[in-house]
Amino acid sequence: MASQIPGQGWQELKRELMQKWRELSENDLENTKGNAQSIVDLLERKVGMAIDEASEKFAEIASHYHLYDEPEEKPVKADAEKKERVMELKPKAPANRDRKPKDDFLG
Repeated sequence: MASQIPGQGWQELKRELMQKWRELSENDLENTKGNAQSIVDLLERKVGMAIDEASEKFAEIASHYHLYDEPEEKPVKADAEKKERVMELKPKAPANRDRKPKDDFLG
């Protein structure tokens, strides 16, 4: 995501955020320098939203302005391509049962 967003789109986004959440001031938003994570943190602190909800709501609003680079989805490799590791279980060597008990145990 962009660290700073210059221009008209940022001004419009700020205006919409301030209209939606009256707890946010223009100064609050300016202090974020347009950083998406800072804006989400601000929503958490000032509005009292859970971080996941704040992130989701901000992403939804910001997507209309196309100010942030959307991460490219990387194709997930199929499980079939994963190499299978087979581990063989080897039995333990049998205990030496021919040993005589120690003298300590004889009483």
